[in-house]
Parts: sequence; C-alpha cells; structure tokens
Amino acid sequence: MKVIIDRAIPYIQGIFEHYAEVVYLDGNAFTARDVHDADCLVIRTRTRFNEALLDGSSVKMIATATIGFDHIDTAFLKDAGIG
Repeated sequence: MKVIIDRAIPYIQGIFEHYAEVVYLDGNAFTARDVHDADCLVIRTRTRFNEALLDGSSVKMIATATIGFDHIDTAFLKDAGIG
C-alpha cells in the first residue's frame, strides 16, 4: 500500500510507516503523476483534489486533517468510488 501525506500535518511522521510505503509532499505540490499509484492520500486544504488530479489513479481513500472538505470534489470522488 502507498500513502501520500501532506508533510505539513503536525505529528504525522512515523505513524503510517509501519503499515505502508509513505511519501511526504508539500501540500501545494501534489501532481497527477505523484498520486497515480497511491492508494491513500492524507491531506490538508492546500491542494484541490478533483478529477484533473485523481482521474486514472489508484487512490481509494482520501483523509483530510482539516475541518470541511471544500477543497475536495466530492461528486467526482463518489463517481470514482473514492472514499
């Protein structure tokens, strides 16, 4: 399993490494190429998560470490089967 995490999330480093391959990126640097083979994304509001970024990826789940989800295209996620 591959998890991509926004490196600005406090206290997150070291949590997922026991369970998955982990890549830390700047939240404003996520690209379609980065997420193409990821299974899970742990994010904040700095990136818009939408069809342009996620279409064709293997992402199955997105977790946000913020209040709200206006940075996530929930309609696309629902259609794509991403939780």
